[in-house]
Amino acid sequence: MEFLLNFVERTGAKAMGWWSTSYGVLAFLSEVLSTLARPATWNRATLDTIIKQIYFTAVQILHVYLIYVLAISWVIITITLSTARDVGLFDAATEMIIRVLLLELLPFLTALLIALRSGSAINTEVALMKVNNELDALSHCRVEPMQFEFLPRIIGGIASVIGLTVLGSVLTLILAYLSIYGLSTSGFAAFSNTISSVFSVGVLAGVAVKCVFFGLALTTLPMAAGLETPKKLFMVPVSVLRGMMRVFLALVLIEVVSLALEYI
Repeated sequence: MEFLLNFVERTGAKAMGWWSTSYGVLAFLSEVLSTLARPATWNRATLDTIIKQIYFTAVQILHVYLIYVLAISWVIITITLSTARDVGLFDAATEMIIRVLLLELLPFLTALLIALRSGSAINTEVALMKVNNELDALSHCRVEPMQFEFLPRIIGGIASVIGLTVLGSVLTLILAYLSIYGLSTSGFAAFSNTISSVFSVGVLAGVAVKCVFFGLALTTLPMAAGLETPKKLFMVPVSVLRGMMRVFLALVLIEVVSLALEYI
């Protein structure tokens, strides 16, 4: 009987913890949306901050990202072409490469890279600002943290995921063409037809929506975790670990839901 009571207590405590976390994230998102809808938000200072965040999040890692995409794409393309040739499906290799790499892997891996680089930094910054009472100081000085600290990071994260995914997709398409047809232009028409048949308006909209959700997840979840940090310095690493676990689970969940909606 005592074991059953302990089990119920632990389950209830975990359920309440998940509910509290989910409520905090949803409340944070609602505040983000209300800030976005206010015309006063869109002034020169906010736009300058957003541009800086895009630079820090995407431009600074551009060379690393392109090398990262080149290596992964080359490996996947080589495996796909070799397998397709062995099973007699080489004509369908182009479509398989586009669907596997451009529609699924690249957006997810782009979001994962940005999360590892910028998501953890955002979580640490917000947690330290919370512990050191900097957020309270900003509010006391009538500087709204949501407008100048949180919102630019969210928009910068979304724009970075979309922008880097587009650049990575272009690089992958060039690499795929060279791997299949070499330097010859004879396959350009067939390659273009395959691309146009895969990238319908609905597919492009789906990828864009998925990238937006990726950007939201890798920015809002670390911020929410940072805001939950108790005002004790030794709790900052715990907050970062908790936030990044949430980000990883959210990215996987978004990708799984996307695959389910597309193929099931």
